[in-house]
This record gives sequence, C-alpha cells and structure tokens, in this order.
Amino acid sequence: MVRFFKVASSLFLVVIVLSSCVSTAEKGRPYYDFQAMGEEGIIVVTVDAQKEQDLVAGAFSGLEEFARRSRRISLSLKPVSDAYPLETGNLSAFGVVDGDYPKFLINTGMMYAKEFERKSNADGLTWFAQKEGTLSLYTPKNDKFLFTNTSYEESYAAFEAKNRLIDDQTAMQMAHASIAVYSLHPETFFDLGLGLPETVIKQAKVMLLLVNQNEAGAYTLDAFITMDTTKLASTLSQMVRSGYIARLKREKIPYKIADLMQMFLIEDDRVTIKHMELGEEQMQALRQSLTGML
Repeated sequence: MVRFFKVASSLFLVVIVLSSCVSTAEKGRPYYDFQAMGEEGIIVVTVDAQKEQDLVAGAFSGLEEFARRSRRISLSLKPVSDAYPLETGNLSAFGVVDGDYPKFLINTGMMYAKEFERKSNADGLTWFAQKEGTLSLYTPKNDKFLFTNTSYEESYAAFEAKNRLIDDQTAMQMAHASIAVYSLHPETFFDLGLGLPETVIKQAKVMLLLVNQNEAGAYTLDAFITMDTTKLASTLSQMVRSGYIARLKREKIPYKIADLMQMFLIEDDRVTIKHMELGEEQMQALRQSLTGML
C-alpha cells in the first residue's frame, strides 16, 4: 500500500502540532477497532505504537509529531491474489490510527491539502480523497484517523458498526502484544522465515501471531494456529520445530530438547508455540513488510 502520509501537505502536520487535546479512555467493556476487521480471508495487523516507536517512526518518516501522538495502528489487509508469500504492494486495505488527533483541527487542515479533495454522499458522510490516486482518509471522531485505498464509505461502515468479529479474549491478547497478526481461513500470509509452505497456510482455519520484546531486548513469538485436521497440526508443529532447530544450529545457539518440548504443543487440531525467539533476519523481514504497507 502507498505510504499515505507522504502525500499530505505540511499544513496537516502543523495542525497536529498546534493541538493540545487529551483523549480519554472509554468506559465499560473494552472494544478495539481491529475487532471489526476479522472477516474471512482478511489479514488483520495491529501494532502498539508506544511499544514499537522505531517501527512507527519509520512508517511515518517525516511526520514525527504524528507518529509520537499515535497509540495503536490497526490494518485490515485483503490480498488481491493468493500468491504466497503475501505481496505487500498488492493489497486492498483500510486502517485506523488511534492517537491524540482532534477531529476539528485535523479535518480543517486537510481542507488545505492540495493533493486531496473533499467528498460527501447523500447520507452526509464526508471524507477526503486523493486527486490522483486511490487513497481516501478522514478523522470521523476525536482520536480516530481512518484511511483506505478502496471505498471509504464501506470502510467507515465497518468502523462504525463495531462488530466483534474477533472475540474479546483474542482481542485482549492482541492488544497486549507489541505486534499482532490474525487471520481467519487465510489464503496467503506473511513469510516470517518459519519455513511454512503455501499448502500449510491454505489449510489453516485460524492463525494468531503475537510478537513481543523480552527484557533482554530479543523478540519472541507466541503463535496459536488451528488447522483443518489433527494430522495437519502435527505436520505443522514438526515443520516449525525442525526449522527452529536448524536456525539454532546454524547460529550456534545452544538449546535443550526439554525446552523445545514445552515450546511446541499440540492439542487436537491446534498448534501452540510459546516464546519462540525470532532471529534478526525474521524481525527485519516483518518490519519491512509492515513499513511497506503504510
């Protein structure tokens, strides 16, 4: 996806800098914008912007104040093709940036952005569309910035409906992670260097990946993958474990078989991977993929 913030005018940034609004937390049952994105075949990505400041700063290069004010970035990614691995430059996408973004000032500033024109429909919905491009964006309420390279009307409807397509327990796990990726019946997926072939990805029912940074500064992966059959779950576990051991041997990192047995678990058709340390190459590939979508 186009790095959309590059096309906004300098006035957009000035408006943000002048703001001093402070957002407040919603009361009651927690709801996360990415919960409405969990449709079948969609890849949902959410990033804790406070934990991943370097990643967010890289994605919003040149808009440091915007990046600093962000709290969470959530993306709904619909692959245009089922090519594996996921082609990050060929996606239908919409996203929500949650942060300290006052509606009035942001939208007023966008009125002066030469690259955009104001649009509206018969229902009174308003947004800004790129004059030469597919990007549409708007701040429909304080602290919420929406963008899409498809239909803004459809994206806004999904945002406003607040459907909990991702259940609350899973959403809470995703919200607590630095980076979380979820997909229901994926047709393709990221290549995280785990050695997963296309056939395995296409036979997964649900994929949930949670990436966190530990106290030592290393990134670890917790994964919960439900396959079509118990046999496929066993095959997946063996493939990931073998690939992980091969990397440890290649990098001359000592390991214990007992620890690996606790790291890779199978329960019927579900594979659980706990605290698997990701190599620098794997994290670099993930960062490049995420940055390239913005």
